[in-house]
Amino acid sequence: MITDRQLSILNAIVEDYVDYGLPVGSKTIIERHNVDVSPATIRNEMKQLESFGLVEKSHASSGRSPSLKGFRYYVDQLLENTSPLKETNNQRLNKLLMEYNFNLSAALSVYANELSLFTQYTTLVMKPNQSKDLISDVHLFNATANLVIMVIVFETGNVEHIQLAVDEKISKARLIQIANYIKELYNNKSFVDEAMEHSSDITTIHQLTDLLYQRVNDSKKDIYLGGKSNLIDTLNEQNVNSIQQILQYLESNKILKLFEKDNHSGIDVKIGKEIDNDLEDISIVMSDYHIDEHLKGHIAVIGPTAMRYQNVIQLLYKI
Repeated sequence: MITDRQLSILNAIVEDYVDYGLPVGSKTIIERHNVDVSPATIRNEMKQLESFGLVEKSHASSGRSPSLKGFRYYVDQLLENTSPLKETNNQRLNKLLMEYNFNLSAALSVYANELSLFTQYTTLVMKPNQSKDLISDVHLFNATANLVIMVIVFETGNVEHIQLAVDEKISKARLIQIANYIKELYNNKSFVDEAMEHSSDITTIHQLTDLLYQRVNDSKKDIYLGGKSNLIDTLNEQNVNSIQQILQYLESNKILKLFEKDNHSGIDVKIGKEIDNDLEDISIVMSDYHIDEHLKGHIAVIGPTAMRYQNVIQLLYKI
């Protein structure tokens, strides 16, 4: 669609606009990017880029700024020319899991904040759906006479806690038996179809398995946000409405649907109205992370359309 020189000029316009927030003129491109052509040649190329709808001319300046179409073209070129690492791992997340005794929620909360510090943008981390994660162990114990705590240890090392109110205290021996029953039942392993000794145990099992099923299948809705204040810092005062709209978007279930639409592996970038008609000034860079071969979660970096895409994409390729 465009020549190599036009692409170089478009890249210069996008990157300078992201860095300085101002329309970019021909002299600026020559000074900052060592382009070995005359200002007149650059102006002619900028007119061509404008005719393609890739840049826009400001009424108050002779410079150009990227259009949403221009940002899209720039990002597509980045994705095409940025190669993922042959072997990627998530050493930092694994380290956090160990630091927090495999409490996945705590580790992901810290991880989201750390990623926001690296990117300087708001970062969203979605917890993996644990429905494919087998149970390694189940423990039941009485917290009080009327409260049972179930601790579930998954094969990935993640630990979950579930509370259940009961009518009367259950003996330690019965809790062990119920825990073993639940473990085998959940993992779909063969077990002896032996009727439980007390009908109250059956009720307890049903309640606990229902809670476990609900916890595992609802885990995909657990979202951790880091650096929410970065949205205010990166969106200028003229975009107050955008700040409110993206915060509402993140707090709704719409962000989940965006991940569901993105079924391919790798990195995907949504710009402006590609996300939502009300989010013209926002971009979201999305990627997956893996805890093991079964558990996959999602990461999204959220910022203005004038985002430092190259930095974000390179960071996400590393994880």
